[in-house]
Amino acid sequence: MASVLLEIQETVKKYTEIMAKISRVDVEVVDTELFRVAGTGMFADHVNEDMSAEGYAYSHVIKEGRLQVIYSPGHELICNNCPKRDSCAEEIEIAMPIWASDQIIGVIGLVGSNAQQRNAILADEETYLGLIEQIANFIAAKAIEQIDRKEKESMLSTLAFAINNMEEGVLIVSRKHTITMANRAAKQQLMLNTLEGMRIMLSPTGDKLNGKTEYMLNVGAKTFRILGQINSLLKADDSYAELLSFTPTRDLNKKLYAMTAAVSEGIVVGNSQETIALRTQIGKIANSTSTVLITGESGTGKEVVATAIWRAGDRKEQQFVAVNCAAIPESLLEAELFGYVKGAFTGADPNGRVGKFELANQGIIFLDEIGDMPLYLQAKLLRVLQERKITRIGSNHLISIDVRVIAATNKDIRTMIANGKFREDLYYRLNVIPVKILPLRHRLEDIPVLANLFAQRYAVRLGKPEREISPAAMRALLEYPWYGNVRELENTVEYMVNMCNDQDVLGLETLPKDFLVNEHTVIIQADSSYEKEKKHGSEEKVIPLQEVEQREIAKALRLHGMNTQGKKEAAKSLGISLATLYRKLEQFSN
Repeated sequence: MASVLLEIQETVKKYTEIMAKISRVDVEVVDTELFRVAGTGMFADHVNEDMSAEGYAYSHVIKEGRLQVIYSPGHELICNNCPKRDSCAEEIEIAMPIWASDQIIGVIGLVGSNAQQRNAILADEETYLGLIEQIANFIAAKAIEQIDRKEKESMLSTLAFAINNMEEGVLIVSRKHTITMANRAAKQQLMLNTLEGMRIMLSPTGDKLNGKTEYMLNVGAKTFRILGQINSLLKADDSYAELLSFTPTRDLNKKLYAMTAAVSEGIVVGNSQETIALRTQIGKIANSTSTVLITGESGTGKEVVATAIWRAGDRKEQQFVAVNCAAIPESLLEAELFGYVKGAFTGADPNGRVGKFELANQGIIFLDEIGDMPLYLQAKLLRVLQERKITRIGSNHLISIDVRVIAATNKDIRTMIANGKFREDLYYRLNVIPVKILPLRHRLEDIPVLANLFAQRYAVRLGKPEREISPAAMRALLEYPWYGNVRELENTVEYMVNMCNDQDVLGLETLPKDFLVNEHTVIIQADSSYEKEKKHGSEEKVIPLQEVEQREIAKALRLHGMNTQGKKEAAKSLGISLATLYRKLEQFSN
């Protein structure tokens, strides 16, 4: 590796030439490897040569670290071990170490090669000593400058390597707020190919989140909300004054979303006219920014519909954030929705927290069970829908958001409005696009499709062979009222898959016991009896009156329905009273 004196060789040559002109003697400079870096007079033709064989005096000066004046070269004690002491051509020599900070980097020598030069030096020795010291200092200063420059280059190279391997965006900024260096992450996050040379403006919002300060960062014509940290760098260099490491709030939100999100598949399954119409409606509204209010009984799949709207729309690459307003304590719901800053309230996360609305920025927020939201929060939600801005708890800084809101409820909102439990103005803000999901019992064509889908899903999940649902079991599923809707159907089929061992199909015997022991038992038992008769033949068999009665009652209920009106019609068609029908249903269930 080249010595520092070789790196500044041209400068060293100039200084030796200046000194030679002033002193009228020969001058040479060697580095610590005894390599001649510069020389005048008799040394001019021997620059860039190794002089270790003749530089014993210089080696001694480097070792001792002090000035050496040799008045009689070849005859003094210092020359005893020099291989050229008997043929030395020098008359006098002054050798001065060159110090760079606390390290010797070479030697400068004044050499008198004749009596005239020797006498001149002796006649004014102090002047020559002062001159050689001054030139040595000039060379040292330039060498230190070179060392500092190389150290800085090395530091900046290391810094560049380090910051380019950081996930966070990093900007190195001058004291005049000009970007000196930017890593790849910063360019990606700020969506600019070139950042170097651009001025920035950094304004703290006053909020702290995740242990970092939130800033508004202006770069060119763009403004970003970031969470960052500023560190001082080189005090002596205005170009590398501060290091800003940051994450745009939107990117932090994506990371938080990735860690917490569990999004349903968003596939609306079914062959009923109602479900087909629902899928058509989803396709029409998916790209809209208007709010949606999904209504339907519990378990009808409101989140599945909300997810389907998201996946079909132009926000599908952004976040879908679901919040169950009924599952979060009222005291925590505001913080969950809007977030809070450090020290916002007792018991809060000391780092603060990003709220679900910020998390969903540019995407969709799904507010499930909106009917359970307290009135004071309804007012705040209304303001967010009107202004498209939120404020974290403990902060007075407004944050603009671009979020599509989809809400859902299984409650009668109009009744709640009449009872003063829901704001009418919020209802109209939410109900821009109403989506109604009918109960499963009103779209029977969907049951076989859903049941078979769940059977396949849980067979795979539970590591069991895929089996079909028997006709009798499917009839039982079709006759059941499904007050728990799709969720109850899914749980029932999961149970059936668990209970199926050696059977070829998922039959009646795999249905839950509580599914069989209710007013629908009559239908299931009748179907079971009918299946057995088909299998074994019944031409000569006498059927007990109770079985005949049970089968006819089942037929009437299938024909007219299981609701109150259906039972009235069934009783009428059977020629019995409604009370008698209920008594017989209870009898068959025991």
